[in-house]
Amino acid sequence: MDAGLAGLLGGVIGAAVGAVGATASAWITGRKAEQQARIQSETQLGQVRLQMEAERTLALRASRKSAYLAFAEGWSQVHGMLGEAALKLGGIAPGDPPDEREERRRTARRLWTEATALHHRLDRLMHVVYVEGPGRMADAAQAASGALVPVFGAVVDWLHAVDDGTETSHHATEQTTRHSEAYGKLLQFLYSASDATLPDGPDVRDP
Repeated sequence: MDAGLAGLLGGVIGAAVGAVGATASAWITGRKAEQQARIQSETQLGQVRLQMEAERTLALRASRKSAYLAFAEGWSQVHGMLGEAALKLGGIAPGDPPDEREERRRTARRLWTEATALHHRLDRLMHVVYVEGPGRMADAAQAASGALVPVFGAVVDWLHAVDDGTETSHHATEQTTRHSEAYGKLLQFLYSASDATLPDGPDVRDP
């Protein structure tokens, strides 16, 4: 092979090798860019998902807190009204003037009737708690609402005893006991509500 041909072949082979090297380099660079773009896209998508989850958790916590507070306030209205009725009944003494006794009896009966109406409205607030969840909050709401029933019974029994002139100290004691027991159930509801609305509480992310 003469020198001219050898030089020509060398040039062709060198150019081919150079072209292959440039193509391989471009392919590797493209693959790296593609991988970086994919990683960046996945990272951004993960950040968006985390942000959406955080916002969903905050919204759920706020919604639950609102439901729990509404129920607790409605419950306290019923409980407080029954307490006022008991105070009226407890203020009736045998030696009081008839018109004063009658005024206290009427006021106690009116308060008991109004508390009954409020207790029916409390059912709707309790249903909201059921929807908001979690399940143990529904149980706590049911227990708190149910604890008011004996208080109603104690007050109306006392009221009937006053009407019939058969009142004894037992009526006041029974009302006080039921009133206190019911309040204990509300406290349990509130403690559970506090746990359910903590930022890192186990129930915040529950559906």
